[in-house]
Amino acid sequence: MERLVSLYKALGDAHRLNILQMLSGQEMSVCEIMQGLSLSQPAVSHHLKILRQADLIENVKHGKLVLYTLKASGLQQIYPLVDQHLGELLQTTTVEVKPSALRETPNYCELMGLKKSVCEKDE
Repeated sequence: MERLVSLYKALGDAHRLNILQMLSGQEMSVCEIMQGLSLSQPAVSHHLKILRQADLIENVKHGKLVLYTLKASGLQQIYPLVDQHLGELLQTTTVEVKPSALRETPNYCELMGLKKSVCEKDE
């Protein structure tokens, strides 16, 4: 589950998706990525860290430069993990949905120590 969370976090941001696209077929430095995204160095470094933690990119030192590239093995793991996760969720939609405790016990919110208005919100 931790791997899946890391992947969704990495893929759940437009800047990180843009970085992955930028690295498609080429290596880039932080400066090049900064210029391409119009982001500060700390912001780009933060996004790169998350992508590295998700095992989607890797870095190579070339003298004093640090260059980033896509990591094929990490990218290859995305589809099977997401496919399995979504497949499991989809399976649950084919069975009868278990009713909410609130439907079964109308004063459930009060029993949980919550105001009734909290349970009635649709947000």
